[in-house]
Amino acid sequence: MDPNQQPQPQPQPGELPQQPTPPAAPQPYAQPAPAPLPQPVPQQQAPQQQWQPAPTPQQQPGYPQAPSAYAAPQAPQPYSANYLDSIAPPPPKAPFLSGTFGKLFFVLIGLFVLAVSLIVAFSGQDKTADLQQMVVRLENMNNSAKTSDKYLKSSNLSNINSTYQIWLAGTKAQGEELLKLGDVKKTDYSKTMVASEKKLATDLDAKLEDARLSATLNRVYANSMTAETEKLVAMLTAMSKKSSSQKIRDYAKTANETLKQIQKDFDEYVDDGN
Repeated sequence: MDPNQQPQPQPQPGELPQQPTPPAAPQPYAQPAPAPLPQPVPQQQAPQQQWQPAPTPQQQPGYPQAPSAYAAPQAPQPYSANYLDSIAPPPPKAPFLSGTFGKLFFVLIGLFVLAVSLIVAFSGQDKTADLQQMVVRLENMNNSAKTSDKYLKSSNLSNINSTYQIWLAGTKAQGEELLKLGDVKKTDYSKTMVASEKKLATDLDAKLEDARLSATLNRVYANSMTAETEKLVAMLTAMSKKSSSQKIRDYAKTANETLKQIQKDFDEYVDDGN
C-alpha cells in the first residue's frame, strides 16, 4: 500500500459502497475569463471655495479677439472723484471765428482787401490819372484865356495869349486822343479831381474879373498866367519821368518844350497898353 494514499472509508452495513468519482473531462479551447472592469473610485467632495472671476486672457498684438458673450462679470469698481465729470456732456465748442484766431483772420482779410484796393488803384485806367487831370486843367485854362483875351489892352500880351490858346487847344486834343486809345472816357474821370479843378478855374475867373473891373487886367493876367504855366510845366515834367506809358511820357516831354517858352514870355511881358 502507498503510504501517501489515503485509506478509503469502509461502507457501513446497509450502505452502498461509494462510487469512485470520474475524472473531469477536459474542456476544449477554453477561453480565459474576461478581466473585471475597473470600478470608479468615489471622489471626495472638494471643500467649497469662494468664487473668483476667470482671468482675462492677454490679447496678442495683431490678432484682435471678438468679445465673448460668456465673459465673467467684473467686480463693481468704486466711484472716483471725477465720475460726474466723466459722464457729463462735453462743453460746447467755441465758434470758429472766436478768440485770437478770429481776430487774426479778420486782420488778414482786411490786409487782403487793402492790397487788392492798392493794386486796382495803380492799375488799369488809374495809370492815366495824371493825364486826365492835365486834360481837364487845359480845358479850364483855355476857357479862361478866351474870356480874358477880348479885354486885354496890350498887343504884346494879346499875342502871347494867342500862342498860349493854340498850345492849350492842341495839347488838350492830343491828351484826349491818348485817353481814347486807352479806352478811357470822359465819364471815367475821377469825380473828386474834376470838382477840384473846377474850383481852381472858378477862383481864377473871379480874380480876373475883379482885375478887369479895376482896370488892372493886363498886369494881373500876365502875372496869373506866369504862375499857372509854371504849374503846368511842373505837372508835365513829372509825367515825362514817372508815367508807366511811353506814349504819355513822350507827349508830356514834347508839350513841355513849347510851354516853357510861353511861360518865359508871360514872365518877361512888357506892358505897352494900360
